Amino acid sequence: MDKFITVKIGLFCLLFGEFAVSAVKITSLKVPSTYLLDKSSKNPDPLILDCEYEVDESEKGFVLKWFLDGQPVYQWIPSKNPFPFQSFKNRVDTSYVVSQERLHKHRAMAIIKPLANFTGEYACMVQTFASIDRKSAKLKIIVQESKFDLNYYLNGDGYITVDCHARDISPLPELYIRINDKLFETQKLKFVEGENNLFNVSVSGSIPKEELESPTTIECFLTVPETNYTKKRSTIYYAGKTQTNTKPLLTESHLGTTTSTVATTTIVGMLQAAPENLQKKELNGTDGSSATALPDQLPAASRLMATLLTVLLIFTSTLL
Repeated sequence: MDKFITVKIGLFCLLFGEFAVSAVKITSLKVPSTYLLDKSSKNPDPLILDCEYEVDESEKGFVLKWFLDGQPVYQWIPSKNPFPFQSFKNRVDTSYVVSQERLHKHRAMAIIKPLANFTGEYACMVQTFASIDRKSAKLKIIVQESKFDLNYYLNGDGYITVDCHARDISPLPELYIRINDKLFETQKLKFVEGENNLFNVSVSGSIPKEELESPTTIECFLTVPETNYTKKRSTIYYAGKTQTNTKPLLTESHLGTTTSTVATTTIVGMLQAAPENLQKKELNGTDGSSATALPDQLPAASRLMATLLTVLLIFTSTLL
C-alpha cells in the first residue's frame, strides 16, 4: 500500500515539475504610457505594442491575443496570419515582424494611425494547451492641440482679464494660469467637445489693474492628467498695453472691447498731432466757423475730428 502511494506521489511530482518548467510566461510588456498623435503628419510612426514571453518549442496549441479594455483586437496563431478584429481592422500592419523565431514572429501589434478612442488598458495574453499568462498596461492617445494662446486685455471697469485657450485636443486637458510664479485664481475650466472626441477649452480670470506691477510675467500651462504632457505659453504685461502681440482666441465680446480700446487710442493720437495754435478761445466761439482756421496741411481726418470736438464744446458751453 505504501509503495502504491509513493508511486502516485512520484508521478504527480514528475508531471507537475514538467508543467512548471514548460509553462508559458510573459517576461516584459512594452506599452507606452502615452502616444502623441500629430495630425499634421501624413505618415506618422506606428504605435508598437510588444509582449515578450518564454515558451517551450514543444508546447502545443500556442495562441497570442491583444485586448483593449477587455475586448479582443488582435490574434496570432503561428500557423496562420495575424488577425485584427473589427474595431482594429485596417489599423494594424499585419506584415510587421518583431522576431524571426517561430513562436515570436508576430507577437507585437503595430497600430497604423491610431485614433483618439484607442486610449485604454491594453492586455497581452499568451496561452497553450497546458498554461496561460496575461499582463496589462494603460495607454493614453494624446491628440496635440491645433492652437494654444494666452492673451490679456483691459476692461472698462479697470480690471485686467487674462484668457488662455486651446483648441482640438484630446483627452480633456487641464489649464491653469500663473502670474509672477503664483497661481492665479480663475473661473472653472470651460470646454466644448467637438468632432472625433476633440475638445476646445478655455480658462480666464480678472485682476484690478493697480495690483499688477509693470512688467509682470503671465504664464498659462496646459497638461493632460496622468501623463507627462505639458505645454506652456507666456507673455509680459506692461502698463498701458492692452493686449499681447500674439493673435488671441477671443469671443466676439472680447474682440469688441479690444477694438474700442484701440479706436480711442487712435483718436487721442490724432488730436495730439494737431498744431498748438488751436486755441481755447477759438473753441469757445458762438458758431463753428473757428474750425475753418485749421491749417490746410492738416490731414482731412484730423480736421474732421477737430470740427466735431469744436461743435461738442460749443454745445456744452451753451448749456452751462
